[in-house]
Amino acid sequence: MSLRAIGEDPERRGVLRAEVEIPYFGVVVLKDMFLMSTRWWADFMAGLSVFVGEKGLRPVLYYSAYRMMKVHDSKGIASARERLSLNEMLDVARRVYRSLGFGEILSITLGEEKVVVRVKNSFEARGRRSDSPVCHFTAGLLAALVEDTTGIRMGPMIERECQAAGADTCTFEAEILEGGTRH
Repeated sequence: MSLRAIGEDPERRGVLRAEVEIPYFGVVVLKDMFLMSTRWWADFMAGLSVFVGEKGLRPVLYYSAYRMMKVHDSKGIASARERLSLNEMLDVARRVYRSLGFGEILSITLGEEKVVVRVKNSFEARGRRSDSPVCHFTAGLLAALVEDTTGIRMGPMIERECQAAGADTCTFEAEILEGGTRH
């Protein structure tokens, strides 16, 4: 995926739009967007966690990201699944994830009983230090992305290791409940 243009929407002052080229999909226009540094995100999340704790943040961030991906991407991904191989779909997912600045998906392992996803430089872990995993939004994004890409229905995606807590990568796992393509 490559960013072709970003700028103010010509019809609405103060609103950004971007044009990106996505392999197998062509040029896609992202409307009504904003930019936020990961430092701002980390500070915002640290502030929220003071009030509700990491355990309170997890379900809100996880569900919000999961729902966002399902609402906005499921139609495009489902139609592409009919014409692309699983490896091509996973490649597109990795590229899009990386180019949006979420981090780098190092691997997606589809086993018989569980899915394991390893991410380097997760945007939620960058700039934060914690005793426990902090990538709750990322877990929701990845859960929806893997489900939509593979057709697998999974249980919740749980972060087992986190760079914010000192691990080399952020590692996420989910139990496979049914269906989908694994090979």
